[in-house]
Amino acid sequence: MKALIPAYQNTTYRVFIRGESIDIRIGRRQFRLDELLGGKPWAFISACNPGSVRTSDNPERHWALLEKLAGLEQHPGIGIPDQGDWPPEESVLVAGIVEPVAIRIGREFGQNAIVCGEGGKAARLVMLS
Repeated sequence: MKALIPAYQNTTYRVFIRGESIDIRIGRRQFRLDELLGGKPWAFISACNPGSVRTSDNPERHWALLEKLAGLEQHPGIGIPDQGDWPPEESVLVAGIVEPVAIRIGREFGQNAIVCGEGGKAARLVMLS
């Protein structure tokens, strides 16, 4: 698992919100995202490729994640690795979610990590195991 941390850190987590595309990077503040979300906490979660093992049922997994998040403020996203050896992953940014709930959902979908943030602070990689 620790061997995957650099790959997660070297990924652009792109969110599409209110007609804008915002790139989130681990360890960096997201001024525009903070502004658009009014400083709410957020989590960037994927259901694709659980355990960082490629799978063919990613579309179904993504829809199941969206259903799980029904009623919460959601914005589509995609995780784009800096290295070309891994495909981009369909994801979602959830606004107003508290970190313990985001962690539970990430674990439920077999993820090794999620990205969390809140107004005025840098985006953080949160390992789930």
